[in-house]
Amino acid sequence: MLKKILVVGFIVIVGLSYAFTIVDDAGRLVELANVPETAVIGAPAVTDFMIYLGLEEKIVGVTDWDEYAQVGDVETIGNLVPINIEKILTLEPDIVFLTGGFQESEADKLTKYGLDVVVINPNTFEEIYKDIVQIAAIFGENKKGKSLADNFRKKYLEIAKKTHSVPNEQKPTVLYTMITGEMKEIWTCGTGSFINQVITYAGGVNVAAPYTGNNGWFPINAEFILKNNPEIILVPYYNDEKRTVELIKNYPPFENVRAVVKGNVFGVPDSMVAHTDPESIKLLELLHNLFYEKE
Repeated sequence: MLKKILVVGFIVIVGLSYAFTIVDDAGRLVELANVPETAVIGAPAVTDFMIYLGLEEKIVGVTDWDEYAQVGDVETIGNLVPINIEKILTLEPDIVFLTGGFQESEADKLTKYGLDVVVINPNTFEEIYKDIVQIAAIFGENKKGKSLADNFRKKYLEIAKKTHSVPNEQKPTVLYTMITGEMKEIWTCGTGSFINQVITYAGGVNVAAPYTGNNGWFPINAEFILKNNPEIILVPYYNDEKRTVELIKNYPPFENVRAVVKGNVFGVPDSMVAHTDPESIKLLELLHNLFYEKE
């Protein structure tokens, strides 16, 4: 009985003093002494988490590349890398959020100045769910975070469960192509990439799934595409969807590829694939519609 009282007492004390410790997406142990009131967001993807959670009023600074700078009452801090430490320090944030990969090394630079830094870098729907819960908990919004995370999970599982029952031979074969210039380079994504999971959950069979590279991405050539002969080709575009799609359709080596013959080359807005965050549910819905409701 005494042991139970001591345990309960410890939880209450921790709750009152906040004393919050997490392991972020870079595997870093981060100890937070207080509920943060202000935050600098070093990566646009993290801004989407804050907006999803209704915490955007906590944001005091974002990078020049963040769309929130156009609508929110916030300061801009410059580029993602190198991070502008001097500018961040003038904003006196309680916490700084960064993303992984090329920005991950910036975390140690900031912690040297006594700043609390959390790296958010999800690469699956399940990790997005976890990060929704974790970011909410950091700001003391546990209940709200769990509710919103559950709603997010419900949406992606509804589609994933629906397509899971479709036999593989009835699913469309899909290739995601990221091109540079006038077809000078073609990149695709296989195992280890978020886009591969989105294609799979949406009910497609990614022809590049047996392969992988850095973060799941690797370069391919025309022979790869001809050999796999996908029924659907997806290509991200920034401004001009028609021109981007036409580059694929009019590339001579692809004239007999099934996706080109059937007119199944589709542009995907760059804004949907640039970040892995709660907004990624829209990408899943778009691809599911393209795969099964395009007729």
